[in-house]
Amino acid sequence: MSIYRVFFHRLRRFPGPVLASVSKLWHVAHCLDSKNHILLEKLHNEYGDFVRTGPSELTIFTPDVIPAMFEGINNTFTRPAWFDTSRPYSGLTNERDTSIHNHRRRVWDQAFTSKAVRNYEVQVKAYADQLEQLIAQSEGQLVVANQYFQWFGFDVMGQVAFSKDFNMLRGAQWHSAIKVFRDGLAILGPLTPVPWLMRIGSDTPGGSNDLKAMIKWAIQQMDARMKLEVDQPDVSHYLIDWSRKNNTLKEDMDTLRGDALSLTVAGSDTVALTLIYLFYRLARHPEELQKLQTELDGLEDVSDFSALQHAEHLNGIINETMRLHPATLTGNHRETPPEGAMISGRFVPGNIVICSPRYIIGKRKYFAHAGQYAVWLGRKALLTRLSKLVESCFEQAKEFIPERWYSKPEMIKNKSAYAPFALGRYVCIGKTLALQEMRCVTALLASKYDVSFPPGEDGRSVEEDTLDQFTSSPGELRVIFRARQKRLEPKPRSM
Repeated sequence: MSIYRVFFHRLRRFPGPVLASVSKLWHVAHCLDSKNHILLEKLHNEYGDFVRTGPSELTIFTPDVIPAMFEGINNTFTRPAWFDTSRPYSGLTNERDTSIHNHRRRVWDQAFTSKAVRNYEVQVKAYADQLEQLIAQSEGQLVVANQYFQWFGFDVMGQVAFSKDFNMLRGAQWHSAIKVFRDGLAILGPLTPVPWLMRIGSDTPGGSNDLKAMIKWAIQQMDARMKLEVDQPDVSHYLIDWSRKNNTLKEDMDTLRGDALSLTVAGSDTVALTLIYLFYRLARHPEELQKLQTELDGLEDVSDFSALQHAEHLNGIINETMRLHPATLTGNHRETPPEGAMISGRFVPGNIVICSPRYIIGKRKYFAHAGQYAVWLGRKALLTRLSKLVESCFEQAKEFIPERWYSKPEMIKNKSAYAPFALGRYVCIGKTLALQEMRCVTALLASKYDVSFPPGEDGRSVEEDTLDQFTSSPGELRVIFRARQKRLEPKPRSM
């Protein structure tokens, strides 16, 4: 089998570590520290844009791979076996059958109409105020801000998804559910490359206990919600109501429980981690914070969601944060259709798992040289001395420049490299609400506080200690929020 995979397999012409072509266990061994994003970046630097990272898996680092995998009504890329991790509880975000997914998408659409989102915004504002009050209590003191933003994300998710208040912001303490949730995601760091091993563990008594506990907790939330009568519709209301109206509640139970898991992960963790990275960037770039504060000072009400949608620098900061720190660093796996597919000028055989690591694609460089010439020797490229690295997606790709999203569009070379909410039929259905949460919190805190690192620290541990656990897990954000001193415009001199 090993000889076949190395010398005769359909992917034999794609470069990569030899042992990776033999078994995905090679990948697991190199991901035990949950640093898959760093590993893939090293592989990209060594092997180029197409790297064989498994017997039947390619990791592709060109921006064209993202629309190829997601765009188009007739797109035939499918979700691979990784998405069976929580079976039989299959929600919107992990349903592999395209027809079932499209049906569930229509059900979910009702929960995210403009009217529904406006109702959720009232709750977002209330929790943002609680977050600000908590920060006010520690004003001028060193805080680990991760917990504040995670409390906010989980409190909002609980209320919007299940009409349940976890009271973490009000009580200023962790809910036991967070530990269950984080421990469950942690196992995905080393085991994401081998979904079959996760399945074996979850089906074995005593195996993958953290993952099973996370799934069990999400199930309990949906079961409890079904017994609850609420005055204000939440997301679960629309999902449950659909099944009741169609007399399919019993048949839909596993799906509804899977939806609860989707709501928990997508509705809390992604917003929280983006806010952590965002305020890390504002602390590192006080000039960008000042520009934002000037913009916010020009608004009549920084809690006006409609006005915040049009605040250019605010939205530029959010977009730039998600570009540099995508919520999903290396996931987004898809499987090619049976007939194969052309990606960036190369044919990829059918039924091959494709990975598109956005963490690396957004900062991608390629070799440019006289005649665009490269000679391959074995599995490595030999480049002439005239070669140079050229940024292919964004100018100054590793720099935090929010202006590229409004006043300097020429700094965006390839928009395909930016898809924080995915594309096509798989675009995040909660995108509008997630952006409103980010805008609301950022505007409220930036209008009232300056944020900085404590003396002698630069906050780099936020990036350096980031873990790749399906979603990103930032390092500690140690900052000081100080009540803002409004900057007065200099008065004109009297003649």
